[in-house]
Amino acid sequence: MAEQAQTAFTHLVVVGSSAGGIEALSTFVAGLQPRFPAPIVLAQHLEPTRQSHLGDILARRTQLPVRTVAEQEPLEPGVIYVVPSNYHVQITDDHVQLETGNTIGPKPSIDLLLTSAAQVFGDRLIAVILSGTGSDGAAGARVVKKAGGTVIIQDPDTAAYPGMPLSLAPTTVDIVATLDKMGNILSELLAGASVPTRPDERKQIDAFLAEVREHTGLDFNSYKTPTILRRLRRRTVATDSDDLAGYINYVHTHPEEYQQLINAFLIKVTEFFRDPDLFTYLRETILPDLVLQSRKRGNELRIWSAGCATGEEAYSLAIVISEVLGAALEHFNVRLFATDADADAVAFARRGIYPEPALAQLPDELISRYFTREDGNYQVRKRIRAMTVFGQHDLGGRAPFPRIDMVVCRNVLIYFTPELQQRTLRLFAYALRDSGYLVLGKAETPSQLSEFFVAQDKTEKVYRRHGDRILIPPARVVEPLPTGQHIALPQRPRVEMALTGAHQTQRRLRSSADALLLQLPVGVVIVDRRYDIQLINSAARRLLAIHGSAIGDDLIHEAQAVAHARLREAIDQAFRTDAPVTLEPVSVEEMPGGSALYLQFTCQPRHAEGEEGVMTDTVIVSIQDVTRHVQARQMAERQLETTSAALRSLRDTSEHAAGERDSVIARLVDTNRQIIEANQELTTANEELRSANEEFLLSAEEAQAAIEEAETLNEELQATIEELNTTNEDLNARTIELQELAVMTEQERAQLAAILRSIGDAVLVVNGAGDPLLTNPAYAAMFGGPSATFVAGDAQGEPLPPAQTPQARAAQGESFRMEFSISQQGSGRRWFDAQGEPIQGEGIAQGGVLLIREIPAPSQTQGQTPAPAQATPPHQQQNPGRGRK
Repeated sequence: MAEQAQTAFTHLVVVGSSAGGIEALSTFVAGLQPRFPAPIVLAQHLEPTRQSHLGDILARRTQLPVRTVAEQEPLEPGVIYVVPSNYHVQITDDHVQLETGNTIGPKPSIDLLLTSAAQVFGDRLIAVILSGTGSDGAAGARVVKKAGGTVIIQDPDTAAYPGMPLSLAPTTVDIVATLDKMGNILSELLAGASVPTRPDERKQIDAFLAEVREHTGLDFNSYKTPTILRRLRRRTVATDSDDLAGYINYVHTHPEEYQQLINAFLIKVTEFFRDPDLFTYLRETILPDLVLQSRKRGNELRIWSAGCATGEEAYSLAIVISEVLGAALEHFNVRLFATDADADAVAFARRGIYPEPALAQLPDELISRYFTREDGNYQVRKRIRAMTVFGQHDLGGRAPFPRIDMVVCRNVLIYFTPELQQRTLRLFAYALRDSGYLVLGKAETPSQLSEFFVAQDKTEKVYRRHGDRILIPPARVVEPLPTGQHIALPQRPRVEMALTGAHQTQRRLRSSADALLLQLPVGVVIVDRRYDIQLINSAARRLLAIHGSAIGDDLIHEAQAVAHARLREAIDQAFRTDAPVTLEPVSVEEMPGGSALYLQFTCQPRHAEGEEGVMTDTVIVSIQDVTRHVQARQMAERQLETTSAALRSLRDTSEHAAGERDSVIARLVDTNRQIIEANQELTTANEELRSANEEFLLSAEEAQAAIEEAETLNEELQATIEELNTTNEDLNARTIELQELAVMTEQERAQLAAILRSIGDAVLVVNGAGDPLLTNPAYAAMFGGPSATFVAGDAQGEPLPPAQTPQARAAQGESFRMEFSISQQGSGRRWFDAQGEPIQGEGIAQGGVLLIREIPAPSQTQGQTPAPAQATPPHQQQNPGRGRK
């Protein structure tokens, strides 16, 4: 009995790491206190073909015993268990057990370890994720969180490789800490909080929960006391507070902690297409009806995902909408507003990057169609992200979005107080159009506002909006709390900065730029002095009938339907005068019915200074469809011509009417008499006007009704402003990403220039037509200038056939090596060795790179003509300081 009491334990600690993990694990175990009250299982990605000495290394850094797991080991408190290389490990009952599986992915699998441990220990499991690359552990941490366990990550700012900590969704993480503090945090968490027995202790907790209820509108009194205490304990430890009383004081001085506490109380673990039956019902029944109704409103479709957490539900809705619309998607204006009160969760969702296990339930065809794989993770394609606007939104204090076709708010109302539930339902009743849809969770109903919602499908919890119009409910008023100085604590960094790797950043910034351009109704093309397209949006492609990327192509030739001379002249004039140039409307193509399409081009010069003072000159060509304006002007010209003809006819007629003047005068006299009579009638009309004025006074009630209508319009304006604020927040985040991409692009350009300068041989880059695109200083020195050209000859000095020249072979994308000569007047011939390689890369036009080196003249062979005696050997003419191997 004494031995059992000595080895008894209630909790388990599981630690996962990858690259750079040995140093992190060493620091971690060094901070663990002696007589640690729980077993610790450490799993690190290791080289499978090498014997690991991780156990020996860690044993020198801690006072706790360290064991390398062999087949099956019983778990004991205060013991560190190290998983060996090339093995998976599972937790079964009170043992840790090795497994040899042929699964794809790193070994040991941290996801597998955390999942098996969560199934056994549930809320008594503490998961710790340290430095590492990839996303192994992200899916397992979601399982731990769903089971009620605690998830701790190393502060990414202090991690050598922050990829693994940053791959966890913000709603999954309970505590962010540095390595030196993790030992104390674990000890305090394992110490726990005893169930209050004294009345004053129970009263303190009840009073604090009532305060949370008043401040947030969320009621947690139904939670079991041990659950409340355990989650309060996590926040007490995370804020470095001594006890519950100290934590309550911390909340009073840091009101933002209310949101962190709510996140700790609520287990907001979501997934793609959660509840497949509901999404099937939406795809087959609800969305087709919404699409049919939206066609009557100019193809506008507006969806609101309230309480979107980390974005899986919002993206699932966007994917279903895309599936329903198919090719017609580009003709619809789809706006999907995804909101949550948790700013970190919203920022994570806006990235649209998820670990591979998060997509485990999705069919392969959906993954390939709507996601791109990057560094072991999956990013939602830009077409879906462009449909979705993420924003922070508190249902208790913010205005709703207007003219919504469907609101999806699942498993949110169940945590609200009755008062907040009613306000939220009133928000939805205001936001929804007549007959719009409301989708709730399985345990939720709109019974408090049944006069505005009727059941569409009780099984799937789908309701339709009906009844009279409703006003925006007033915001929930919360008494302000005193503010104080913030305590310096490790906080989870903003997710916008959680991107790892230049490749990911570049892809995301490009996606954000494309999404912004897609929303512009005006065509935009940016060209350089060679008329090459640097940037083009979809509106410009549509107006100019350009198909494909067109980046790097000649705009003058790509815009087939536009008069080349006029467009080229406008661009040249913008470069020459450094002032905007606007063309008269240009007829570019015939439309159905024989009418022409007219476009107006405006060329705006743009100068940007790069590194080392290099100026980049481009012209922004904006394109507007002015067909209606031109047609209106043409119609007016035709009417003017018709009127002019009528005036000429009248002038001819007047020449024959001179003899009728007397009769006209007589008619004027008669008309004067009629005017006098009309004046009398005007007096009578005045009296009638007085009567009408009395009737106007009687219409005061109608004016009052108009005032009420104006107030209603003001409420709608308030809701529209709310929508604009949310959209602006999304645009600001994407603008920051674009600025970061610009900095990276300039750095890469400088690096390329430095590499070219450092190459001693001549470098020539040609396009598919054989035209030079890029040279280096060695080329300029060898051939007399950066733009100099040469005529390659054979061994006898005769020019090579055009298709056999080095430039032509490189332009065709060949990989070759050849020698050639160049005849120089008065100085004989020079000999060169050229090596060509194609330019490879997705979306790159044909072309190649030539590496040219001057070589000595070859020895004279039969049939060759000796070089002139006065010719200087080639290797002595240039680069005298560079020898040959």
